[in-house]
Amino acid sequence: MEKTLRSMPFTASKILVTGATGYLGALIVASLLRDTTARIVCLTRAVHDRQALLASIVEEWEAQARGCWSDAVEERIEQVALPDDLANVADLAASLQGVDEIVHCAGCLDYYDVDKLQAVNVHYTAHLLVLARRLDLKRFVYVSTAYSSGYQPHCTPEGLLAEPSRDPTQYTRTKREAERLVATSGVPFVVIRPSILIGTSDTGRYSGKRYGLYQQWMGLERLACDRYHEEFHTVAPSMPLNVLHQDAFCNAFKAAYRWLPDGAFMNLVSDPGRSPSMRHLWDMWFEVTRPARVYYYPTLDDVPLKEIHTRQRAYLTFAQVNLEIASHQWTFEATWLELLRMKGLRFDDATVETVRVCQDRFVRSSEQMRKYMLNHGDRLATLPKFIEVEPARSPVQLSAATF
Repeated sequence: MEKTLRSMPFTASKILVTGATGYLGALIVASLLRDTTARIVCLTRAVHDRQALLASIVEEWEAQARGCWSDAVEERIEQVALPDDLANVADLAASLQGVDEIVHCAGCLDYYDVDKLQAVNVHYTAHLLVLARRLDLKRFVYVSTAYSSGYQPHCTPEGLLAEPSRDPTQYTRTKREAERLVATSGVPFVVIRPSILIGTSDTGRYSGKRYGLYQQWMGLERLACDRYHEEFHTVAPSMPLNVLHQDAFCNAFKAAYRWLPDGAFMNLVSDPGRSPSMRHLWDMWFEVTRPARVYYYPTLDDVPLKEIHTRQRAYLTFAQVNLEIASHQWTFEATWLELLRMKGLRFDDATVETVRVCQDRFVRSSEQMRKYMLNHGDRLATLPKFIEVEPARSPVQLSAATF
């Protein structure tokens, strides 16, 4: 499709949001409350009471608006319970009259529960599209993932995706399948594909669960910081990481919501020319934990797992999927983001410096890291020696190359 923004901003009077009790959903509801006058209907499981629903939304709204929550804002939020069987969600149409848009950001993130991934990410989306047709919506906004393309040798286009040779996880496959359902439904739509969210670019504030980069830091905190490791072995690819600051996501979502035309697919990613690599992240981490020697391997297959400390082996096994994703050369078309920037969008790309802000906040908040520094501060190396390991070779065969 021709890449042209709307001449007039999109508006809706009543928006149905799925996933509002989750991380992305709370960000989106707070953003819509702040930047639109619409009423927001949150479709949630019956187990979520109103206070549980509001908690993270209020926190994010106050952070974005830098002001206090009010009764007037709260009155704009309605809550509707999902039926026990998601297949019956379309039967809610009679009670949802007046809803003229659906923003669908609910999803299952469990890489290993294939049945649940299919039920939530694919089938639930299909049921919501039936509901959308019954409501005669203005638009259906689907929040997908930048990795929905799977492992492709080419740039991820802002359009329907070809079937890849392989997927990072079943999660990415189901998100791609759901995108196709949305695009072929006959309902006016927009698809937004954010990459991995991290804390805000200015303070590192993060309100989500420990996924992505936080999963890596958590694994290191628990598996590698209970003792001092004089040497450390890890995978450190140099490809740019696809991380996206929480505030950048909110700003870009609000701009995309207003200005993207029907039928648009938007890859929401930081500039790879400025993004840190996994190598940068490890360098930053070892500035804190300061082993004497660090062995950097190109892939997990190159790590002599039987020969390294069991805690490091446990961490590498725990982080295997994320390390594999970080080792792939991801590239993305980002025309829509550039057009929104030209229109005035403030979008802070993730850089080494801004990701360092997020890591510093994580370290400061960690009791385990405080104990690590207290117990091992006198043993920490002044400057680790970094040793590059060639593919399929042991570090004992190599001469140390420091940088």
